[in-house]
Amino acid sequence: MSKLPLRDRLVVLTRPEGRGAEWRSTLADAGAAVIELPLLEISFEPDEDTLADVLDTIGEYDWIVFTSANGVRGFFDRFFQRFSDIRSIGGVRFACVGPATEKALRGYHLDADLVAAQPDAVALGRELMTKYNVENQKLVIATGNLAGNELPRLLMEEGLAIVDILKVYSTDQKSVAEAPEAAEFRRRGADVIVFASPSAVESFMHQAASLRPAAGARQPKAIAIGATTADAMKRSGIPLAGVATAPTAKAVCDAVITALLS
Repeated sequence: MSKLPLRDRLVVLTRPEGRGAEWRSTLADAGAAVIELPLLEISFEPDEDTLADVLDTIGEYDWIVFTSANGVRGFFDRFFQRFSDIRSIGGVRFACVGPATEKALRGYHLDADLVAAQPDAVALGRELMTKYNVENQKLVIATGNLAGNELPRLLMEEGLAIVDILKVYSTDQKSVAEAPEAAEFRRRGADVIVFASPSAVESFMHQAASLRPAAGARQPKAIAIGATTADAMKRSGIPLAGVATAPTAKAVCDAVITALLS
């Protein structure tokens, strides 16, 4: 294989602004040109009352469960507004949904006690209950506004844990139709477009009429970051060209290369 397997290829990333740097760099190292269409925007606006309750009793929790890297960032940004010393978090354990979330936690010089083998919230909950006894233990789930109820329900009903839900960030659709990158996409099309979440798929479909490549432009193959996003693409009628084996820059790059070589 060429040292630059993506030479002369154009890849579109749909991650929120500021979240695609590592992916962009990895794809560029493989020779690709990259444009970004941030179909979502993240705002770190936690529920202040719940946040105060959690931080007031932070030493009482047995586990903090993070369902995304944004959950990690949102939680600790507000934690350090209250506390100046990381030791104020006490002896709590940390559970992370996948490698990207674990990497975000390491950014605060903390190791995860559990990282789900499958990057899925329900899989994390089942693994947590299998490896640890959470009955009557107190857990807080730091998550976003779009998270479902499956994880807390599982931990409370089957694990018999005491669970608090702390929403530390919000994900909202962002219109990109007027962006220069969108104009370039309409004019040139692309070889591949990468979707990083079901929400990005939904935002793309809502804006599809204004993001349609022109006649004669390259029609992109579509890559999903994982199984949940792949399911959302199938439901939306977007042909699926490949699924990354993990939500990492290397795995996404490998999925793009595989899709273009097949």
